[in-house]
Amino acid sequence: MKRLIPLKKYSLYIIAGLMIMVTIILFFLVGIGQSSTEPSVLKENKETQVTLEKQENEGNEPSSIVVEVKGAVRKPGVYVFQSDARVEEAIKRAGGFTSKADTFEINQAAKLEDSMMIYVRKQGEADRQTQTATTDTSSRNEKSQGVNVNQADATELQTINGIGPAKAEAIIAYREEHGEFQQIEDLRNIPGFGDKTVERLKSQLTVK
Repeated sequence: MKRLIPLKKYSLYIIAGLMIMVTIILFFLVGIGQSSTEPSVLKENKETQVTLEKQENEGNEPSSIVVEVKGAVRKPGVYVFQSDARVEEAIKRAGGFTSKADTFEINQAAKLEDSMMIYVRKQGEADRQTQTATTDTSSRNEKSQGVNVNQADATELQTINGIGPAKAEAIIAYREEHGEFQQIEDLRNIPGFGDKTVERLKSQLTVK
């Protein structure tokens, strides 16, 4: 009986030792599995990050635009620029301003746009355009108001539909003899100008 007790005690130690060894082996195997998994995950994350950075860089790359520069520059023409270019670069590419260039209205800091046209006026060109526009406006206003029968000559009177050389001379003769017309209806006093004729001419004539 005394011998059985030590053997039973030793068997417990052996079993406990085996369990500890099994536990250590399990931990070791689990650690190897985790270490083999983590690098692949990190590799995938790095590849994804590199791909995203590449796409962002490609999206930020400036595209080309085409701009025409003309007017008072040394080398007028069509030029290609990057999308972030400015008007100043376009002027330089076109050889710069000529000595007669009017640079007052040119904003050289403005950003270029595709299909943009930069026109540099010559000195005094803006004033001439303004005068021409004013003259054209005055002419249109005069035409819209009608021909003044108190001031128009025979040629101008004949521009009115329904007034020929004979009627034009009759209007001038009446005006010289009786003075200025007070109203368009006074034309009825001239032979050849009936009520229907005067009514048709009213929209084309004026006495002012």
